Formats: sequence, structure tokens, C-alpha cells
Amino acid sequence: MRDFLEEAKKIVSIPSVSADGNEELANWLVDRMKVAGLKTQMQPVTHSLDHVSKRQFNVIGILGDPLVNAKIKRGLLLNTHIDTVGPGLLANWTETEGNPFHAVIKGNKFFGLGSADVKLDFLCKLRAVEKFREKKLKQPIYLVGTCGEEIGMFGAKYLIQSKALNPRYVLVGEPSELSVVYAHKSLNIFKVNIGFQMVAKDAKGFNRRIFIESFGKSAHGSYPHLGVNAIHQLMDLVRDSAEQGYEMKFVKFEGGETVNKVPDRATAEFYLTAHQFEDYKRFFRDLVTQTGMEKSFRLDAGGGEDVGIRFIPDTVFECATRVSDLFRRIALQFGKINDPTFNPAHSTVNFGQMKQTLNGIEMYLDLRILPDQSSEDIEKEILKEIKAIAGEYSQLNVSAAKLRGNSALGMTLDHELVRICKDAMLAAGLPVKLDKKATSTEAALYFKAGYEAVIFGPGVSHGNSHSPNEYQLLEHLDAATAFYEKVIERVCL
Repeated sequence: MRDFLEEAKKIVSIPSVSADGNEELANWLVDRMKVAGLKTQMQPVTHSLDHVSKRQFNVIGILGDPLVNAKIKRGLLLNTHIDTVGPGLLANWTETEGNPFHAVIKGNKFFGLGSADVKLDFLCKLRAVEKFREKKLKQPIYLVGTCGEEIGMFGAKYLIQSKALNPRYVLVGEPSELSVVYAHKSLNIFKVNIGFQMVAKDAKGFNRRIFIESFGKSAHGSYPHLGVNAIHQLMDLVRDSAEQGYEMKFVKFEGGETVNKVPDRATAEFYLTAHQFEDYKRFFRDLVTQTGMEKSFRLDAGGGEDVGIRFIPDTVFECATRVSDLFRRIALQFGKINDPTFNPAHSTVNFGQMKQTLNGIEMYLDLRILPDQSSEDIEKEILKEIKAIAGEYSQLNVSAAKLRGNSALGMTLDHELVRICKDAMLAAGLPVKLDKKATSTEAALYFKAGYEAVIFGPGVSHGNSHSPNEYQLLEHLDAATAFYEKVIERVCL
């Protein structure tokens, strides 16, 4: 176990945040798979995403017959994504002294970015596969680490489209608390764009600068109730300010780092007249004190330039608030339809990111929708509502689109792979736990492509993934490895 934990610390120490690429980690894992006796390949993955590194790779290891027959499904694919979300505010990583890439073991917990979601699962799979290197396999074992899962699952999509592998069964690694997950919600990512022209004008009169920073708490986008949304928090503050009669001229408003994570930071910069400046500082101080939110905001105030400041048009924030309120209403409507087999039991909305460009504000929202609700109908309603808002702001260019989605996973208890997994849990000495999941996974991609696929992994997702002080439970690592060994025995020997 000591060697395993040293390797675990090593892969956590190698950053693989989705947007930054994963080449260094991919190289390390390929070398490690070679030591384990696997035939290996680094598969370069192409994508068209803006502001995302092109150095993206799937790592593939094969034990057994490497020949792939496109007409015959053979063997077992053990799939784990090796990218992570960004760490967010480093100060919130108190268990690792502000460094999420420096793994720390305390008691029965292993802290570090990607420890639960989901780097250590790859090592569990590798350790299980390694034990079969001298065995005569009837079916091949494929061990794959995919890239880009957190920003569109483009690694798994590329692997499926490449037809490099054609497995009979697929086990997708995600933290499931050692449950076999056979169904999950659909993923629906929307972008609302509010286009405008910045107005460069004499700032005389509006020459007092205010910069406000909002601090929330990050959480996984499928569990928005477990976080504190810094964007919502800041928008509510600005709305309260406007209702008190403060005339604000904005130059910046943005927050969040990725759509599938509750944003823990947002910022706004605007200008006031000298007449309102001191009064506003008192208003802000009194408001945060009375509401007990002194630690939720930071205000910086000072003078500004007299001429040439480029202001965002006054109607933009009003329009953005209308859009935000629309999705808040949708979230409330979702709460009225429940399926107690899921946690949370209803569909959810996460306002994950707000980005400012040269000529617009981009709002990104993550909807996780129950299988029994129609994603298509919800999409139509959203686009209809945004079109109505756009009609009220003819001077702005307001549009909305569904950027990407992942269908719900619809495996059933009658599928052969579920039966195999139940037997494997019993053989590994684990309680038989079959579950459904709120988060969206690569398993849905494989299932849609015609493969039986379920999710399994060590660790806790709820309240842990995409959060500071992410941790893995040490006792889950041996248990997960034992489970993978028993599945391999049933499929490949």
C-alpha cells in the first residue's frame, strides 16, 4: 500500500486541469502501464474548444489480445478520466496548506485535487489489471485514461469515434462510494450571450471607482445546493444597490471558472459620482454587517480616470439579471418534480460562469435533468423565454444556445453487466449496492454507442468532488481494487 500511496501522491502532484492539457500525466501513466506489462498507446485527441490546450491525450493500455475486431465486441474496458477541474481559491484548501497538488494523508483520508474525482481510481484499476499479467486471458482487458471529461468529455467521444477499441463491457470510474451506478441524469450546458458595444465617453461625474469581490463556496455543478454561488451573491448585492438609488456605471462583471462547478468567486467593477461615493461605502459596510456577510465580500474603492473610460451600457446588467432570474425560476420549478431514487431528487440548475468579452457578457448554465423529464422540451422553453427577453432589449444582441449535452444513462437491473457486477461485489466481500447518480458521466456515451456501461469507483462525490479539500477514503482503495479483480475474473478468464 505504501508504494501505491506514493504513486497516488505523484499523480496528484502532476496538474491535469482540463483546459491546461494532460501531456505530462499521460506520459507518466504510459510509462507506469509499460512496467505493469501492458501494451500502451498515447492517443492524441483533437478538439475545437477556445482557450483549451491542444496537448490532450487518451492513454490506452491493453493486456491480452490487442487485435480489435470492429464486428465483434470483446473484453472489458476500464475507463477513468485523468483530467480535473481547476482548484478554485487556493486559500480554501486548508487541509493541504493552500496547495491542492500537494497530497496530504490525515487519518483515513487522502486529500488533494483529483483524489476522488478521479485519478486514484485509475491506479486502483491498474493495480487490479497488473495481477493478471501472467494469466491466460480469454478476453482482453483495456485500461484507458481519458482527457477532457470535465469540459465536454471530448476524450471519450474521440475514443469511441476512433473505433480503436470495441469492448463488450465498460466500467467507468467516478466516485460512487463503492456502489454500481446504472442510471444518471442528463447534462445540458447552455450559453446566453448579451452582446453590446462598450461606450467610451467622458467619465466626468462618474470618477469614483468601486471594485467588489464576492466569495462563495465551490461544489459540484450537479449539487448546487451544497455550494454558495458567488455570482448570484454579487448580482443580488448589485441589485440591492440599484434599488437604493445608486447609479452605477459598470466596466466589468464576471465570475466562475467552469460551468460544472458552483463558482466560489465573482467580481464587479463600476464607477459612481463623487456625490454617492462615500454614502455607498457606508451602505455596503452596513449591509454586509447586518446580514453577517463580512467574509463574503471585499470592497476596494478609489479614484478613477477623468476621461475615456469604457462603460458597459446601462441595460446590460438589467438584462443579465432577467436571465439569471429566469433560470432561478426554472430551478424552483424543477424542485416540484421529484424522483427519490436520485440525490438530489429533482433536476437542478447551476449558474457556473459569467465571462466578459470585448463586446459582450457570456453566461454559462449547467442543467442536470431527470431521465423522465424531456431535455428537448426544456430546451425549447428556455430558448423561447430568452427570445422574449431579447425582444425587450432591442439595443442589445441577446441570444441563447445549448452548447453541449450528454444523455441520461439508462441501464437497468436486467443488463448482464449489472449482474456481473453484483456477483463481483459479493466475491470481493462488498455489500451489494446499486444506485443512481446526479452527475453526468462518460458511461452515457458508451451506452449510447451500443455498449453495456456502468459507473463504479472509490470515494465520495456528494459534497466532495469539485470542492476544496477534496479527499479519498483510504479503505475504499483496496475495496475498489478487489472489485475490479473480481470483474476481470468473470469477464476475461
